[in-house]
Amino acid sequence: MSGTVTRTEAVACDRGDLNTGIVHFGVGGFHRSHQQAYTDDLLRQDFHAAKDWCYTGVGVLEWDAKMRDYLKNNNWRYPIVAREGTDERAMDMHVHEVVTLRDMLLSFEDPAAVVRLLAAPSTKIVSLTITEYGYRVPLNEGDHKLLELANQGVLEDPSLSMPESLDASCAKATVFGLILSALAMRHRLGRRPFTVMSCDNLPHNGDVAKKRVINAARDAPEIDESLCQWLEDEVKYPSTMVDRITPATSPQDISDLKEKAGIDDQWPVMCEPYKHWVIEDDFVDGARPAWERVGALLVPDVRPHELMKVRLLNVTHSALCYVGSLAGLTNVHEAVTHKMIKPYLRRLMNEEIAASLRADPTMPEELLAVLDEYTKLVLSRFENVAVKDTLDRVAMDGSEKFRVQGREVIMERLAREGSVRGFALYVASWAHFLRRSVRDGEKIRDASAGLIAAPWDMDKENTGVGTQGLEAFLDIEEVFGVLARHEGWREAVKREFADIDATGLEATLLGAIFGVGHNSNADLSSMGLERSRERASGTFALDETCVVDTHETEEWRADDEAAVFVSLEA
Repeated sequence: MSGTVTRTEAVACDRGDLNTGIVHFGVGGFHRSHQQAYTDDLLRQDFHAAKDWCYTGVGVLEWDAKMRDYLKNNNWRYPIVAREGTDERAMDMHVHEVVTLRDMLLSFEDPAAVVRLLAAPSTKIVSLTITEYGYRVPLNEGDHKLLELANQGVLEDPSLSMPESLDASCAKATVFGLILSALAMRHRLGRRPFTVMSCDNLPHNGDVAKKRVINAARDAPEIDESLCQWLEDEVKYPSTMVDRITPATSPQDISDLKEKAGIDDQWPVMCEPYKHWVIEDDFVDGARPAWERVGALLVPDVRPHELMKVRLLNVTHSALCYVGSLAGLTNVHEAVTHKMIKPYLRRLMNEEIAASLRADPTMPEELLAVLDEYTKLVLSRFENVAVKDTLDRVAMDGSEKFRVQGREVIMERLAREGSVRGFALYVASWAHFLRRSVRDGEKIRDASAGLIAAPWDMDKENTGVGTQGLEAFLDIEEVFGVLARHEGWREAVKREFADIDATGLEATLLGAIFGVGHNSNADLSSMGLERSRERASGTFALDETCVVDTHETEEWRADDEAAVFVSLEA
């Protein structure tokens, strides 16, 4: 392998001088490549200002022990390996050694210690990368037991630990059970709360985190009204937009790092050079690191930035992974450079996704002015061979991604009678991907795997085209929301699904690229049919049950969100 190798050595310091100011749930690859990178850059720039803003990680799942053990054996240091190139034989590599992760606790080993750390006055921010599903996990018996002990002041005893002093159920405490227990302790002791900062790829992630905290508190008999009001009024929940493509580390990555850079590390985090972070500047008592000094944007409203990024990058990522998989490809860079897939993605991004952003009256002109440039940037980032991001990884948790990232765009487009053919092909490809996985006996890696696999389980004996499985799939309201009842949308997906079966993926992509075939906008005009009588992708209106009166828009959105985050219902 050729290509340049550069290195940013670890900050030379006494680790005893580093203090925890942020506790993070979900220490995976993305957190290590993104938030830690910004904080480590700040430590290099101004050690004395940043040394009290280092991280302690918390794991709540059994497999988090592997990450804890790796980091502990590395003395809590690790390399971020940013790679770039369009030729696998000549990739540039930059290694950034990070020291801002001080340590990591496992809640199932000692939940009381985790609660005490969260309740400590020095903890100013609790940040989260727990995936979309993490916000829908209900409180359990262990959470309620911890809340009871927090109210009694029992958890304040530093000698209290598992398994001797706590009920065994506490070992299964969830992220929000631990957070609520710590906030209850802080409230009881008269301490100021911490900021809860979601760094997950969720639209309005600050609002999602707040709803989860408040609704869980109101459902918990251990929490009284005064604490609920304090959680709503005093705790801050800033939204963030996060971006850095971070694939899973492979054995080959570990080998390449040793061969090219002479670094023998068992779990380096691999990523692209590009990173972006937009943060709503709303923290408890204004206490936060000066991340804006190292490239983050601190703004009063994150929504326009997150909308552009989630729709143009994340939604496109999902669409790409299914068509790429059906084309027999393995990696993202292979799919985005495919002769048919790339023009399909361009059409989807420009004519459907970017069009939805231009139609949004809240989008500022300065962001609308760079939509074309941003679209090109996204596709160029996907072309980075060095990232070696796999389509299988991107396909994980497809149901969560669709309902929180893609579904709203489709509903907006339908409400404005805009084209959704690209989205219909995205969902049809996803359906084919699921059908093939079930028929081949492959594991579906999705938090709702049972739900989305069931339609194809009953259809797997049907070796022909068939529509039984597809009909049942499109019926899943937990995934499709009101789209499950929209006949025009369903017909559009069914036509793309049938096209893939009948003519193959490339011919179907070709039809979508040039707007031809029985699912095109041109069909309706050429046949002279009225929209109200015949619906095709890009021309049909919302069914009567889906029409939204302007004075009911907010209520409709709120009702639909309950299907997205079922545990966040008021």
